[in-house]
Amino acid sequence: MSPLLQRALVLLLTVMSCLTGLYANDKFPLESFDPDPELVYYVRTINGDVLSGLSTQVKEDGKGNYIELTTINGRIKIYEENIAWIGLYIDSYRADSRGLFIPNAEPIGNDSYIGVTEAVMPTIGIGYTPYLNIVAGRTIIPGIGAGNQFSLVNIKSTVYEAENGLVEGGKQFYAVGFNASWVGDVNFIGHIYGAATFTGKRTRVTTLVHWKAVGKDVYTVSTGSLASPFQFPYINGTLGVGLMMDIRFPELHDVHLLGELWGADISRPSQSGLFVGLRQTNNQLTYDFGLGLLPQGVLVPIVNFAWTPW
Repeated sequence: MSPLLQRALVLLLTVMSCLTGLYANDKFPLESFDPDPELVYYVRTINGDVLSGLSTQVKEDGKGNYIELTTINGRIKIYEENIAWIGLYIDSYRADSRGLFIPNAEPIGNDSYIGVTEAVMPTIGIGYTPYLNIVAGRTIIPGIGAGNQFSLVNIKSTVYEAENGLVEGGKQFYAVGFNASWVGDVNFIGHIYGAATFTGKRTRVTTLVHWKAVGKDVYTVSTGSLASPFQFPYINGTLGVGLMMDIRFPELHDVHLLGELWGADISRPSQSGLFVGLRQTNNQLTYDFGLGLLPQGVLVPIVNFAWTPW
């Protein structure tokens, strides 16, 4: 890795950590905490440090309430005044239902969110049950009239979940869904898709197959004053595929490397897109930053934000 790229990566992680730390300064009340001694817990401290391990029951001494966390480095005493958040480790990653753009097979569950996709699309994601997960958004791009803004609705149902038998604690998820997108009142595109996600200790891998079921065979896109209108063919029955990997860095609980390969038409591999980014997350906020490589060598930035306040 070049020195310039190393410095850019360090700067990016620093900015992401500072932004995430904005929501890591509220104290967590230990009086309501009743840990299971056999489950691994995730603790975020006021200063932004993250620890995980088995927890004792709440204890008290002259300094106040505290817990003792058994980590790989030994037993650590953590006082209530230093705890910003504590919960089960398996519940600590609240953005596990999505990648940069590709929906995986995991349900949103209790992690409903509001956010912004690509810095121009306000988005909301709602998990009602594992069988009903809805994500919707609409762009607000300056210079493009309301009739030319892009809208998206994705409805996903996680139909099966079980241990995967490959990794201890790893799971497998399978989902089906319908994705609808349109520009203004025209250019409607509807996809039916199926997704499978396998999880490990630090990695999630998702494969996806989608089929264009609804829409026209040729689309005209107008970008207002930004560029001239253009057309592209996309016939019904087109089969596409997607692959997504989500890897948590070994020593960083809150930083993930995400990579996605998206092929809109399996018969035309040259029309595929590659997306790579970093995700910084805590129990409320998620930030994605990266780059996408589109056909004809076009580079686009990736800037996503999500807030999970519930």
